Amino acid sequence: MSWTTLIGNHRVKATLRAALREDRLAHALIFSGPDGVGKRQFALTLAKAVNCTEREADSCDQCSACRKIDEGAHMDVMLVEPEGTFIKIDQVRQLIQEAYYRPFEGRQRVFILDPADALNESAANALLKALEEPPATSLMILLTSRLHALLPTIRSRCQVHTFTPLTVKEIEGFLRERYRRPEDQTRLLARLSGGRIGRALEIDLSVYRTWRKEALELLKLLAAGDDRARLIKAAEYLGRKLSREEFEDRLSVVNILLRDLLYLAVEGDGADIINVDIASTLRRLAAVWPLERIAALSAHLETLRRNLQQNVHRQIALEDIFLLMVSGETCSSTEAKKRLLRK
Repeated sequence: MSWTTLIGNHRVKATLRAALREDRLAHALIFSGPDGVGKRQFALTLAKAVNCTEREADSCDQCSACRKIDEGAHMDVMLVEPEGTFIKIDQVRQLIQEAYYRPFEGRQRVFILDPADALNESAANALLKALEEPPATSLMILLTSRLHALLPTIRSRCQVHTFTPLTVKEIEGFLRERYRRPEDQTRLLARLSGGRIGRALEIDLSVYRTWRKEALELLKLLAAGDDRARLIKAAEYLGRKLSREEFEDRLSVVNILLRDLLYLAVEGDGADIINVDIASTLRRLAAVWPLERIAALSAHLETLRRNLQQNVHRQIALEDIFLLMVSGETCSSTEAKKRLLRK
């Protein structure tokens, strides 16, 4: 990718391009932001921009340097990733040794640590040496979704660029251009992604739609409130027969639907809902299910999600929640609208 084809985070892009043109690029950068928003692609594009043989401050994507970087074969561009759980001190020692060599085939050596928050304590302290005495021909780029997890001394020696989630339109455009699929799938994926291209590419829509169908049936049962036996069976299935990871995945799908129902109940037009392909179904459900009860269920499930780390008995917790719902448990309309604003 070149600067013109990178998706989103235009402010970061403009800042980096200006720094390159004016020859004031910092020796060490931190790209901080959610996973999947393009931080690594920005780092690789920057590596190409400082080594491209055809363009100044940009990449042509055609020269041997650009192609080698795309293929992970350029001798002056090193990607440092965890060995197991952590980036270890031996890896950083090798990085430091390499950083003080002159470039082998390009203009600048580039070292990308992804994720930099995987540095163990000794590795992080060792990295400070290179950051305190930076070699003139090396550039270090630290990628992280947890800026606070980096040592303050590392943060203070790097220029921080903050990445934000992409817009729905940006992700839709990316998917239409590179991953052709039916339009309803593109629109749904873009909204499920949470502004992260990486997430959009990971989602299996067939699985999501299967889980969503089950979750929607559950919500219809709760809205009707007249079949406690089926609700108890649903609590047994979700709470006892699924692994914790599977349970959390299903709970996430239910929460996405509840979010949409809250939007429809408050806003009415459905412009901001995620499940746009079933908007009419959700609109009908929101019309017969009071806002206060939707919000109450959302609040109870959020509490359950937080309590999962305490090994709460999932089946019993779900049974209690479902029976509260059919007995008429509600939130106030003010609290319901606050829950919408927090989502």
